[in-house]
Amino acid sequence: MIWVGSLVMLLVITVAGEQRAVLQHGIAHSCGNSTLTVYVSMDFFSGVDASAFRLGNCPASGFSSPRVLSFQYGLQDCRAGRLVTDKEMVYWNYLKYEASPALGMEQPQLNTRLECRYPVDEVPVPVTAFPVTAFLDGDGSLVFSMKIMTDDWTVERPDSVFFLGASINLEASVIATYHQDLRLYLEECIATPTSSLDKSPENYTIINNYGCFVDGKTGNSKYLPRSDGSHLQFVVQAFKFISLEEADIYIHCKALVWDPIWNASLLHKACSFDQQTESWQLLDAPLQSSLCDCCNSICQSRHKRAKESKTGISHIIKVGPLRVQSAQSGSRTSANIQKAMLLATPLLACFLGILLLSVYKWKIRHVHYSC
Repeated sequence: MIWVGSLVMLLVITVAGEQRAVLQHGIAHSCGNSTLTVYVSMDFFSGVDASAFRLGNCPASGFSSPRVLSFQYGLQDCRAGRLVTDKEMVYWNYLKYEASPALGMEQPQLNTRLECRYPVDEVPVPVTAFPVTAFLDGDGSLVFSMKIMTDDWTVERPDSVFFLGASINLEASVIATYHQDLRLYLEECIATPTSSLDKSPENYTIINNYGCFVDGKTGNSKYLPRSDGSHLQFVVQAFKFISLEEADIYIHCKALVWDPIWNASLLHKACSFDQQTESWQLLDAPLQSSLCDCCNSICQSRHKRAKESKTGISHIIKVGPLRVQSAQSGSRTSANIQKAMLLATPLLACFLGILLLSVYKWKIRHVHYSC
C-alpha cells in the first residue's frame, strides 16, 4: 500500500542522533535533543483536511514530502506536558484532528499521546525553562478541587450558609487521568473576606507549617480519617472576621500531591491537634505522630537536599463564598417569634370567645322559633 511506503520514508528522513521514530496507525514521531517531530501519512488519513491536525494547540509546520504532514516544535511548546521521576523525565503531547463534522463524511477520531523519555542525567532542556515542575512516578493530567460537603459527606452541600460555631465540612481531592495511587496533603489554608488572597485586607490561618491544623487548637477543627489517599476531608468550625461582620469567607488552600510509596515527612504530613491530650496526631500513621512535634515551632527538613530530591505537584484550590450568620441573630429571631405568639394568644382567645357566644345565641333563637 502507498501509505506503508510513506511510513518507511519517515524512517529515512528521521534526523540522525534523535530517538528512533515510533510507527503507529499512520503516525510517526521522533524525539530530538530539544524538539519533538511528528509525521502524519496523508495516504493513511485519506480524504481528510490536513490543516485540521493539531499537536496540542499548534498547527502543522508543513509537509516533509508531498504526502507526509510534519510538526516540529520544542519539547515544551504547544501546551506540552512534563513529568519527572527519580529515573527519567517525560515530555508528552497529543496529536488531534479538530475539523468541523462534514455531512456524509466520516471524520477520524484521533487523540494520540506522543511521549519522549530521557534519563534524568540526560535532560535535553534546562529545567528553568519550564514554569511548572512535577515529580511523580507516573504521567497524565491532574484535576484538583475543594467542595463543601453535606453532614453525611455523601454529596456536595447545595448551600454555603452556616451559623457561627457550626461545622463546615470540606473535601479536597485530586483526580488523575492515569491509574497511579496518589496521596493529597494541604500545606496551608488561609481564610480571607475576599476572593483574592493577595488583595485581602485581613486573613486567618487555618492550616500552616506543611500540614499543621492550627485552627484545631482553639476550635473544633480537624482532619478526618481517609477513605482514599487522593481525598482529604477536614472540618472547620465556622467563624467571622471581627472587623468585617458582614463579609463572606473564602478559604484558599495550597494542595500537594505526593506519591504514597514515599513515607510522610516533616514537609508532607497531615497533623490534627487533640485538645484533650494537648498533643499533635499524625493522620496517616498515628504511631509516627512525633513528625507533628514541629507544629509548635517551624517544620523544616532534617536533610539539606531532601526537599530538592523529592517533591510533589502543588496547586492552589479555593472554596467560597461562605456566609456565616451570628447565632445571636438566630436567637433574636426566635425570641421575636415567641413574643409575637404571646401577644397573639389573648387576641385569639377573645376571638374564639366571641365566636362561641355567637353560636350559642344562634342556637337559642333557633330552638325558640322551632317551638
